[in-house]
Amino acid sequence: MLKHKIFIIIFLVSHSISYAQWKSFYPEKKQNTKSQASTEKKEKDNLSYNTLFFNALKQKSLENYERSITLFKKCIEKKPDFVEAYYQLSILHKKLNRIVEAKEFSIKTIEIQPKNIWYLRNNAEILFLNQEYNEAAKNYQSIIDLEPNNEFNYYKLADTYIYDENYLKAIKVYDDLEEKKGIDKMVSMQKHKLYLQIKNFTKATKTLEDLSEKFPQDIEVLQILAEAYILANKQNKAMKIYERISLQDPTNGQLNLTLANFYRDNGDLNNSYKQLKNAFISDNVNIETKLTILASYLTIINANDTIKFQAFELINILDSLYSKNAELYAIYGDLNYAVGEKENAKKYYKKSVGIKQSIKPVWTQILFLDVEDANYDSLLLYSEKALMFYPTEPLYYYFNGVSNSFFNNLNEAKISLEEGIEYVFDNDALYSEFQNSLADVYNSMELYTQSDSLYEEILNTNPENIIVLNNYSYYLSLRKKDLQKAKKMSKKCNELEPDNGTYQDTYAWILYCLGDYKNAKKWLEKALKNGGDKSAVIIEHYGDVLFKLGQKKEAVVEWKKAKLIDPDSKLLDKKIKNEDLFE
Repeated sequence: MLKHKIFIIIFLVSHSISYAQWKSFYPEKKQNTKSQASTEKKEKDNLSYNTLFFNALKQKSLENYERSITLFKKCIEKKPDFVEAYYQLSILHKKLNRIVEAKEFSIKTIEIQPKNIWYLRNNAEILFLNQEYNEAAKNYQSIIDLEPNNEFNYYKLADTYIYDENYLKAIKVYDDLEEKKGIDKMVSMQKHKLYLQIKNFTKATKTLEDLSEKFPQDIEVLQILAEAYILANKQNKAMKIYERISLQDPTNGQLNLTLANFYRDNGDLNNSYKQLKNAFISDNVNIETKLTILASYLTIINANDTIKFQAFELINILDSLYSKNAELYAIYGDLNYAVGEKENAKKYYKKSVGIKQSIKPVWTQILFLDVEDANYDSLLLYSEKALMFYPTEPLYYYFNGVSNSFFNNLNEAKISLEEGIEYVFDNDALYSEFQNSLADVYNSMELYTQSDSLYEEILNTNPENIIVLNNYSYYLSLRKKDLQKAKKMSKKCNELEPDNGTYQDTYAWILYCLGDYKNAKKWLEKALKNGGDKSAVIIEHYGDVLFKLGQKKEAVVEWKKAKLIDPDSKLLDKKIKNEDLFE
């Protein structure tokens, strides 16, 4: 048997060899050549196509999108039924925001392969971008039918319905998803929002109740459920939820804030404040939230002593916890300012800018408080500091100029005012203040051409500028120049503000310079009745007028009164000693 088998194998092999060596005279060889040529052409075409396709992909990866589009179109010319080129063209046009073209090529992919998930998803995305939400939803539903266990598909379908404002269908999609995977926090929270959107508060609350049963330790869910009960006017249910949260997390500052609001809204102000204090002590309520609450006290702090006590108790709690927080001390300053404690306000404002220099309103508050207190030392110091951080703020230049002028640093005042006025835009009042102060500085520096020109410019703009009417007329009288013009301006100033002792003194002094001592005396007596009795200058002027009217003894009495107010005046010493007038 074995030998026989070997013989057969040998016979077959030798037989096939002999046939392989035999050549037929029939045209078999010609037929094989044709088939081989066809195969070679097909292979050559495939190679050419593949080269073209991969070149297109390469251009796409290099972000040469237009060149890539051209090459993919050539691919379609070579092989119109090859779907991948259409898909790539759709992707490219979508990337270039050519939605019409992207849609056209994506439709072609689905026509060729209607159940390809990637092509369906691409088409759905393009329809979504084109706001064809209903058609996009149909595609996402087809994808879900093909791939029912992929959660991503459900989210995309729900999003599409939401953008189409078809909230009930979106909820149905979420219901289908939860039916597959069970109650899910993110899905249920989204359903809750959608029910609120369609004002179905019962189902919104029911969704949260189901979620809280599934996740009984989830404090976020419980808090939202409690808020839902409050909105539904179910205060008792809300309180039970809050009690559950308190047991689970007794140091929850956010819960303290929620309870503070809850008690306040229900008229229990004592418990509301207790919860608020606990929230302020808590580490899990951020400083920004606490400061926002404190800022709300600013408008009501003077309502009663209880409110005032609460505001300062709360900020003292924060002071003990956040001693390096500049915003805290800014609000501390605001609270003190609101209750009239200006020195304390300034102290905390300065503490604030000492920690952080970028809170501009705090610098401004410090400078205004210095002006109110006539604290020119501090005004000079802090205006210089403020300008280091805000070199284009005109107000800070103004305060710096005014304070330098007060200390007779006239050149520094001139530089600050001239530089600062260049930064004033759309603020006529501030621009006028700059002009007034700058004109006064020019006058003090005896730059009379510049000062007079600027005073004239101001009065051309505002002929009833009382300060300029007074100052300009007074400076002219001191220079004994244009006295009639000065008289006219001073008279107008007194008509605009009739009971101002300073302005009355100016008019009296112009009359004095004009030699009208009798009327000068009358106007000075008016000035003395309107606060001038506290001014050494006005009392001295009154003495000078009395001297000119021949009342020398009475004049000396007035000079001595002036000396009590201004003990450093050398001119008064000379007048009193010699009982004579020196001008």
